[in-house]
Amino acid sequence: MTDDKLLVIRFFKTKNIEARHFPKKSKGKKADFELYLGDQIFGYCELKSILDYELSGLLHDPTYNKIQNKIHEATKQFNSVNPNHLKPNILFFMNHTEKVGWQDLWYVLTGQVTPPNQPSEPIDLSYLIRFLKTDDLAIIDYFIWADTFGENISFCINSDSHFINALKERINPKAYEKMNINDI
Repeated sequence: MTDDKLLVIRFFKTKNIEARHFPKKSKGKKADFELYLGDQIFGYCELKSILDYELSGLLHDPTYNKIQNKIHEATKQFNSVNPNHLKPNILFFMNHTEKVGWQDLWYVLTGQVTPPNQPSEPIDLSYLIRFLKTDDLAIIDYFIWADTFGENISFCINSDSHFINALKERINPKAYEKMNINDI
């Protein structure tokens, strides 16, 4: 089992949720974890790792495209295990590079350069338009971002999620709260 998967399991344990690997006998691409409260399935979690990469003289930073592609991959995996979206889908990003951060995910999700309550540049709608075409953001209820080299874990709840109250209560009572990765 990878260190990233162990961190995800330990994180959910701090929330009294058991993260179990999806059964290997399952066919096709599946989410990485089933999340349990006692013996009841609470939701599903997909882990996506952000690894270090070298820029090769590209004019545009490929970070945003990589994040968007990982979101798109995750929605396919969630649709295979939770096709009627009866339980929350949680996408957990494990970041291994200081070149990328929570702000990059925020930019892809909102088109804003910085989080709320800070000065912002004009909104870029290009990623949001692509998400609307694929309906990916309707599938993911909760985003978690952990920097393995730093100390913080960041959270973002999809405000359109039907599971917003359960997610706030169980995983993160304060939207945009930060947690220390060393505590998990």
